[in-house]
Amino acid sequence: MNFEAWLPIFVVAAVFSIAILVHLATHEVPFMPKWAWALLVVFTMPLGGVIYLLVVVAGAGTLVEDAEGRDPQS
Repeated sequence: MNFEAWLPIFVVAAVFSIAILVHLATHEVPFMPKWAWALLVVFTMPLGGVIYLLVVVAGAGTLVEDAEGRDPQS
């Protein structure tokens, strides 16, 4: 098997995960504690980073209302 061909893919995935972890360390995150997000990002690389981007960075994780139907912004 030619491992040299896979090296750029591993490097890109590692850089992506490091960037996600830096963002995670410097910003507030919804739904889970930071340590849980970090485990998700590291152990499911790169899928965990994509999930983090969709939920946290893209704003898909903003709550419209809480469990009792109230707007958490007010």
